[in-house]
Amino acid sequence: MNVTIVPAAAADAKALAVIQKKAFKRLYRIYRDEGSPYLRGADEILKWLEQPDRYVYKIFADGLLCGGIIIFERLENPGEYYLARLYILPEMQRKGIANAAITLCEAEFPNARRWTLDFPADQIANRRCYEKAGYTDTSGRILRFGKNGKKLVLAIYEKNL
Repeated sequence: MNVTIVPAAAADAKALAVIQKKAFKRLYRIYRDEGSPYLRGADEILKWLEQPDRYVYKIFADGLLCGGIIIFERLENPGEYYLARLYILPEMQRKGIANAAITLCEAEFPNARRWTLDFPADQIANRRCYEKAGYTDTSGRILRFGKNGKKLVLAIYEKNL
């Protein structure tokens, strides 16, 4: 599968928000987390596109728009980046697209010396994807609670270059 990433523009925000909602629906149903990307829309993506420390990319697989990836640059620590969000249409998941998109995205930032990310600690597929991309578990955790009172534990991963 041929995977490419392309910087997003304001005109892409609505399409990316639709894909994001589909991609995070399952996790939202599990955790009912108020910080879930499932609850976010095009307005958030538009806001990020306006900020100089945020990078929004569209992900294509064999020419089909199938996801997005959002990077935050940690301006207080030059060379540190946070992979804030990565999402792929559910029907396109588990095909190596996310892993390829991570590699392509990292190549866009040759000055990077450290990458961090977080995800629900009990999501084994995410864990495998990020470990395959060279990220390691820091043993750090973030704790949040969903609307249903269910605890959401986020694993923190990093990659040092």
